Amino acid sequence: MGIKKLANHLNLSIATVSRALNASDEVSAATRQRVLEAAAELGYSPNKAAESLRKGRLDTVGLMLPMRSPEENYTLSLFLTLADGIQESLSKSQLDLAMYQSKTDEDELTRLKRIVERRQVDGVIISGTRRHDPRLDYLAEKNFPFVAFGRSESGGEHAWIDLDFETAAEQAIERLVGFGHTRIAIGMPGQDAMQAHVYLNGYQRALKRCGIAYDASLARHDELSERGGYRVTGALLESAEPPTAIIFQSDCMAIGAYRKLAELGLRPGKDVAISGGVLTGEVPEYLSPRLTGFSIAVRELGIRMGEAMLARLPSVNAQRSATLVQEVWPLQLKARTSDAGPQT
Repeated sequence: MGIKKLANHLNLSIATVSRALNASDEVSAATRQRVLEAAAELGYSPNKAAESLRKGRLDTVGLMLPMRSPEENYTLSLFLTLADGIQESLSKSQLDLAMYQSKTDEDELTRLKRIVERRQVDGVIISGTRRHDPRLDYLAEKNFPFVAFGRSESGGEHAWIDLDFETAAEQAIERLVGFGHTRIAIGMPGQDAMQAHVYLNGYQRALKRCGIAYDASLARHDELSERGGYRVTGALLESAEPPTAIIFQSDCMAIGAYRKLAELGLRPGKDVAISGGVLTGEVPEYLSPRLTGFSIAVRELGIRMGEAMLARLPSVNAQRSATLVQEVWPLQLKARTSDAGPQT
């Protein structure tokens, strides 16, 4: 039943019924109660499109999933848990979450523009940020509410939450140096990924603090996947002076390293130390040896991200002021035996 039939049933005007349903002070408490009781009894369902036009918002937030090839699927489970946390926050303000995925840079930006220009959502959460990110520049130019999952040099002064990659890199290096390693390589994603830039900075600072000179030949970029880690490991170990330890930014790349080491007759944690970076799933628990890395409280991160998004949407709650959240999210070291390696 729509509002017109409900109004006819009550012998009231549509305007009066609408005011009653929205708790307006322009109708009496008795009329409001009468309308609410009839609506419940007759199964009244509001027209969402009309309601959105009236309120000037969709009550929906978009989550732009990171662009990935079929091989780069390691984040799927992580983002499902993250989305669950985001939705928990949004639900408290009666908002919903819509997820969007793209496979190329061009498709990603085109889709984002379509979403914004058609006003399909009230705000967006952008993931997989790049150091130079046209998506963030576009949103900032349009003054469209957004939160970035990851820092960037684009987008002006905007809201973001990022993982603490610097501390993770520094702790990984300190552990390896403590085990006697001095020739430590790093494997990271490419394509101008901001997380790789931040991780590399942490790696360089930690080396300097430990008195180890930075060697650019030990810093390798490749696909953020098992295949990428496999290729990085092969290239590093085939070099004239191979490293005794490799730190990766993500466990998926470390998993690829395990495969390459097995093919070469080498053992992680014995012949070559492997540090897995961010642990995104359960697989590291079942590797042998278990993979050292850094865990995330993913659902709690999603909840906080939803709160950061709501802070950019003051129209959702008249009592909520628009604030700019800029936070580094902690990572927790899970120390195993994969990063011991030869004592040098």
